[in-house]
Amino acid sequence: MSIKWRLTGLFVGMTGLALLLFWVGQSARLGPAGLQIDFGVVFLALCFPVVAVYLYSSQLSHRLEKLHFATQRISGGDFESVDYSDSTDEIGEFTAQLNSLSRHVEMIVQNGTQEAQKMEAILAGMQEGVVAVDQVGRVVLVNAAAERIFERQGTERELNYLLELTYDSELEHLIRKVLSGQPSATREMHIAQRTVESQVNPISSELGQPIGAVIVFHDVTELRRLERMRTEFVANVSHELRTPLTSIKGFVETLLDGAADDPSLRDRFLKIIQAETLRLQRLIEDLLTLAHIEGRENRVGVSSDKVSYAHKAYEKIKPVIDSFALAKGIKVEVDLADDLPPILIGEDLLSQLLLNLLENAVKYTTEGRVWLTARVDEEHIRLEFGDTGCGIPEETLSRIFERFYRVDKARSREQGGTGLGLSIVKHIVEGIGGEINVTSQMGVGTVFTCDLPRA
Repeated sequence: MSIKWRLTGLFVGMTGLALLLFWVGQSARLGPAGLQIDFGVVFLALCFPVVAVYLYSSQLSHRLEKLHFATQRISGGDFESVDYSDSTDEIGEFTAQLNSLSRHVEMIVQNGTQEAQKMEAILAGMQEGVVAVDQVGRVVLVNAAAERIFERQGTERELNYLLELTYDSELEHLIRKVLSGQPSATREMHIAQRTVESQVNPISSELGQPIGAVIVFHDVTELRRLERMRTEFVANVSHELRTPLTSIKGFVETLLDGAADDPSLRDRFLKIIQAETLRLQRLIEDLLTLAHIEGRENRVGVSSDKVSYAHKAYEKIKPVIDSFALAKGIKVEVDLADDLPPILIGEDLLSQLLLNLLENAVKYTTEGRVWLTARVDEEHIRLEFGDTGCGIPEETLSRIFERFYRVDKARSREQGGTGLGLSIVKHIVEGIGGEINVTSQMGVGTVFTCDLPRA
């Protein structure tokens, strides 16, 4: 039954009951003197409706308080249902709707929480930095990658504007343009030693109006470095190939123009052509070797399933090194014990490593000696290659493993070097999990140390 009809019926019933009690009481007391008022009956007639209305209103108030506390619990995140089994009126219907609303809100909150957790997990796992700003440019979201790119980890101070993170006024100006309606835009900036590419995309409302922007930061330092290396590599290869080819072409044309009729000129030119051809051959072989080693590194490592012994690998290259050293009058001292533990590398690659480093040592030593020793520890075998040559300037030590880099370009070409030997050695050593280092002093000599993993 409706509450309004309950209250109306209660009021009419209690009023009628009060009038009836008053009439009965007064009729019993009518006497010859006329009507006499009995105040006890009047008080009783008034108390009955007051007590009945009070009790009913108290029950109604208790139910409303129950609903009030239920709404407070819902607003606080407690979605426990309200019991309405004893109620069939409007309050009961409202309680049922409140329970339904509570379940609906609980589902929305759970879905929102799950989506927020997914978004946090996605943003935390991204390598790209992500920053979101509102329509006035205030920062509303920054992921861990963005803090890492801009070196802001561990900073407790809260960001207000993007400029406090990037310190790039041009990017801030670009964001303002996007927020004013311009489409997506990109910008590349330099932060310390890194290159960062930023892409700004607008966040639009249902009406298509920009209400914010998302800025994605890509750390492209390594990409730009690889692009520079590729460009330099192509330029260096072109130069290295063009120089001997130009020389060969020039001498062949000279021979064809009549120089072949002079035996002395012919023999000298043919020897030059032969030397340049051998230089081309060495260059191509080194390039193929380098490409082969890098390809194996990308797959499974240089030689993870093969082992070799240092003294056996040296025996394969000993005739080459001895003849080279004998021609220059240099003493080669090699101390490789037969009981050295095996090394985690194929014998061919180890022989190539030994050949490249020993050949370099002999090549750049005019007098004195070249040595190779081995020392064993728990996990590695350290090979030391030393010479008493001219040495390497300290400012160029960090670059000697780069492809085609030469400390003395003219002398290197005279010696027949391709500029790839040390690069090949570095790839071989690092490909098996080893480490190579170099120390040098001008006029004293150079020492290369290779720590190679034991098998």
